[in-house]
Amino acid sequence: MKNDSYTHEKLSPHLWRIIDSTGVCCYLVVGTERACLLDTTNGLGNIKEYIQGVMNRPVFVILTHAHLDHMGSSGLFDEVYLNMEDLPVYRYKTSTEHRLYDAKKRLKLQVSNISELPPIYDREFRPLTDGQCFELGEITIQMISVKGHTPGMMCALLKEERIAIFGDACGVAVMLMDQFSSNVSEYRESLLHLKEYEEQYDVVYRNHGTFTSPKELLDNVIECCDLVLAGKDDHVPFQLYGHDLFLCHKLKSGTHERVDGKEGNLLYLSEKVK
Repeated sequence: MKNDSYTHEKLSPHLWRIIDSTGVCCYLVVGTERACLLDTTNGLGNIKEYIQGVMNRPVFVILTHAHLDHMGSSGLFDEVYLNMEDLPVYRYKTSTEHRLYDAKKRLKLQVSNISELPPIYDREFRPLTDGQCFELGEITIQMISVKGHTPGMMCALLKEERIAIFGDACGVAVMLMDQFSSNVSEYRESLLHLKEYEEQYDVVYRNHGTFTSPKELLDNVIECCDLVLAGKDDHVPFQLYGHDLFLCHKLKSGTHERVDGKEGNLLYLSEKVK
């Protein structure tokens, strides 16, 4: 695997953003004693080798959820954490049939065998739970359960630096679109749980798009849930990956931006409205 597939930028004294060649990012948290890689992107390149060029600490991995664009090349690492609620998602996403489909349809790769794809962690995961803290040396990560996009979806709070990494848990177009996603009411409850921490962070980061959002994002997505449940959203038909979905808010033509200028949207299956 190549080693030129990533770029990085330093965001704070202890935090780096690692961006892969597809535009998906993950986050490297470096303490004085050890480091943690929050997700591993699509992994189209040796991300372990790459981050060793950024820092020289022992490193472990936390997967925020079990989607392939967040756990590619996770198999290069020995210590990997995952919320056990996401094991069914992991088993489905790592099946040979799905991995080959994803590689061809989403990543546009011409492959015939999964051995040609980035290695996915295939040993016993270390369990990840709501509120669990990791002390890295002068920086602490606290994990927060935000069930919705997947049943085991987690956010990371960097306590000393007052940074929240929402990842895919809360963003510009949160997707509730398959058999593993929560319904809108359940997702709203998870967002209210995340809101309990809002006085502990000033900065919000994500894994896609612009990577950065205002704190208002959380309230905006909660509002999306309220509108959908009340039947008062824009209910815009939207097709993605073969799913017939609906978008809560209308978008400006040719963009992912809401017409009203706010950030945060919900993309959902009709059966998730309950």
